This record gives sequence, structure tokens and C-alpha cells, in this order.
Amino acid sequence: MLVGMVAVVTSGCFITDLVTDIFKKPVLAGEWYNKDSNTYIALNDDGNFTMGYGKGNANTGGTYDYDKKEITLHLDYSIKADGTKEDWKQSSLTGGTGKIVMPYELQGDGTLKIKSEGGNLTYEKIGGESIDTNLENLVGTWDYEKGGLQLILSDDGSYTICDDYAISDDDTKKDSPDQGSYTFSDGVLTLTINGSSHDFQAELVMKDRLRLENETGTFYYVRVKE
Repeated sequence: MLVGMVAVVTSGCFITDLVTDIFKKPVLAGEWYNKDSNTYIALNDDGNFTMGYGKGNANTGGTYDYDKKEITLHLDYSIKADGTKEDWKQSSLTGGTGKIVMPYELQGDGTLKIKSEGGNLTYEKIGGESIDTNLENLVGTWDYEKGGLQLILSDDGSYTICDDYAISDDDTKKDSPDQGSYTFSDGVLTLTINGSSHDFQAELVMKDRLRLENETGTFYYVRVKE
């Protein structure tokens, strides 16, 4: 089973808080599954991963890192049938380095596309199923996926934006956060500050991923876990 898994894979706040690399706490983190190849990858927040053949099944693991284009898996160990681990170099199927580089792309529908010359694999996030977009589910703290912005929607109808360059027509970055009120009705999130309102089509494409869209573009936000 491990041979098949490796063959498939290799074929192919506020401003001070936001200074931290957004990709260290990514929407990438989580459990991913491709039903066509029956392959499973779990990318943990702490930089460790497991992967295997079969949903939720871990055959090997190690650490990972990534940038905006590639995920790099550093295989440290394999998991035997009895659940014990053995050093990866003792059973390496990828050579002594135990390294797999996977070009990837996060899709607008919340899926993860792993690219390869042999064909692309689309992974769905386990536990990342879609959720109704309503006022209750919008409340929370959201990081702009590309970094540099945090949006807080409070349950009292107020909002806070830290640096609004990615969400308004004004490209001037602000040192202090913007605060105003918001409403949500018929799929439209309206942010109001100093008598000026900005409307966005809002949709939770996954429970922890928010899409906002208006005439200036489409923006994705990741929910900050409490």
C-alpha cells in the first residue's frame, strides 16, 4: 500500500501578529483525501505530517514546509502493520533523501490540487465541509489568506479591520485599525464606517474559509481558531 501511495504522490490582532508568516498557520493545515487514488495526507499545524493509502490511514510521516507554490515533505519514518515506527531510510522508496516536493494550488471551492506531470490530483478537506453562510457563522476573526489584513466580525454587529488595503479601493495603509458596524442580508456583507458603506458578496466555501467579492476582486479569508 505504501508503494502505491508514494507512486501517486511522487508522480507528479493585529499588525504585529500578522508579521508572522501567514503560511505557518495555513488553510493548508488539516486532513486531505483524494477518493480516486484513495490517498490521504494530514498536514498538522505543528509542521508534522502523515500520509497513507486509505482515508485517515497513516503509513508514513515526518515534517513538512512550504511556500506559495510547493509543499515539501521530509519523510522521517514509516508505520508498520503493528503500529510501530521504523526509520524511513531503512525502507526508503524515494532514495536516501526521503523528500517529496509537490507543486500545489488551493482552489476557490476549498479543495487542494496537487500538480504533477502524470496528472493533477484534487484533494477534499476532511472536516472542511461547506457550511451555511449566515450571520452566526460569520462571527469571528478572519486572516486575509495572502497576509497583511485581519477582519474581526463581533457578535454585537461591530467590526474591526487591521490595515484595509486588500478590502477597499483606497491603497493607503493605515497604522490604526478601522472600526465600524456591519450587517449581513441575502448573501451581502455590508461594512459601514463614518457613513460610508462597502458591500461584498459573502460565502463560506468551507466552515473556516470565507470568500468576499465585489467589483474590485475576490478575496479569501481563513478563520482564526480560538
